[in-house]
Amino acid sequence: MKRSPALVPLSREHHEALVLARRACDPERPGAAPQDVREHVLSSWTGRIESHFRQEEQALLPALAEAGAGADAEEGLRQHHTIRRLVGELQAGGTASLPAWGEAMRAHVQWEERHLFPLDERLLDLASLSPALERAPQGATP
Repeated sequence: MKRSPALVPLSREHHEALVLARRACDPERPGAAPQDVREHVLSSWTGRIESHFRQEEQALLPALAEAGAGADAEEGLRQHHTIRRLVGELQAGGTASLPAWGEAMRAHVQWEERHLFPLDERLLDLASLSPALERAPQGATP
């Protein structure tokens, strides 16, 4: 599917998140150490995923709400909250939440690619949002 240029970087990051989610769903498979998978998830969270979420929360989701798709914006925020909660459990040191994190991330990426991004492309002026999507936001998560 051809994606709007403004959304291409986010879609590329989705691919990386899906690969990681698959590893997290089965952290005990041969050749994998759950603690190593946990460290990779947390490193990816800090390095890219958290910033990706902030970009969506500061640019895409508010614009969708203003365009009349408030329920979809709220669903995106709900999914982000669930994933953040699971990251918090992983940051506490255990690996038991890895499969739940992996499944939540997989479902979230699929929802965004199949539903949210096509909705963004139909309802939003993505060219005007492009600058906000190109820079990595700083500061606390809203």
